[in-house]
Amino acid sequence: MTVGYHRPRDAAEALAILAGSDAGAGDESAGSKAAQPEAGSKPAGVAPGRPGFPRRLPLGGGTQLNSSESRDLLVEAVALEGVVPKNIEHEGSKTIIGAMTTFQEILDSPGLHPIIVAAARGMVDRNIRNRATVGGNLGSDKSCSSLIPVLLVLDAELLLLDGRRLSLEDWLELPSEPKGRGVITKITIDIKQGRLSSYARWSRVSSDLAVLGVAAAYRLEKGRVRDLRLVLGGVAAHARRVPALEAAFEGAKLPERADIEGLVAGNDGAGNPYFSPIDDARGSAAFKGFRMAALIADAIIFAKPDEAGAHSTEERA
Repeated sequence: MTVGYHRPRDAAEALAILAGSDAGAGDESAGSKAAQPEAGSKPAGVAPGRPGFPRRLPLGGGTQLNSSESRDLLVEAVALEGVVPKNIEHEGSKTIIGAMTTFQEILDSPGLHPIIVAAARGMVDRNIRNRATVGGNLGSDKSCSSLIPVLLVLDAELLLLDGRRLSLEDWLELPSEPKGRGVITKITIDIKQGRLSSYARWSRVSSDLAVLGVAAAYRLEKGRVRDLRLVLGGVAAHARRVPALEAAFEGAKLPERADIEGLVAGNDGAGNPYFSPIDDARGSAAFKGFRMAALIADAIIFAKPDEAGAHSTEERA
């Protein structure tokens, strides 16, 4: 539940408000616009077990803050419109995406890396794509994230509102509580000659979030796999790399599809040594283990050069 709204005028003001200070805030920021409980008190209507004071959270497109998942949170929204860029730029081999850019704007923009476009296309439906932002998708850090897998394998670099520069991988390793990892303003992706990449997903219907997703990137050196990066979504609480599985292919000749599936799935799917799929409403651990093995095979076998356009696959029940 949103109980307050702040509209900072610049980055410094946004950082101050997110840190808990209203000093210098504009007319539309906190103060009269936000519920301010007295010290030691709880706002009326707070259910037992819920925090008594609202959290100040960044507001991008609002798809997360307005979802049912956030209804039990007391939130003061800090609007990032006008503070965080909403554009896409190309500088040589690099693409720079403003964190307020929406998924639909990615689809409508020429010249973007094909697996980024493929991942954006998999975001539910156009209504959501018109609102959901790149920064919000990364900040939510969900297992079904469309963009985290592809941006991780492409070694994306982040510029934060406080001026820090971090790789996406390092940023995701920062603790999300109590103060958060920091607000993303720009994402930079560098196209690398000779790198092969791909993205594959499985969903129940075309307008559903990905039940499972995998992104892959690697080089082929005399027919052997080098620098493989594999990021899996849907099998754990968050989409992350699987170093042990990457190491299993490192230096080996590009395997056949059946060999990849056999290595990943093992005999029982859920008992493979590389990851332990979670049971949830979207699928059993056994199903996810077997299905992910096929998706990993797709991602590795069908990867194409960055500069030539990458392959993506989408499968549904």
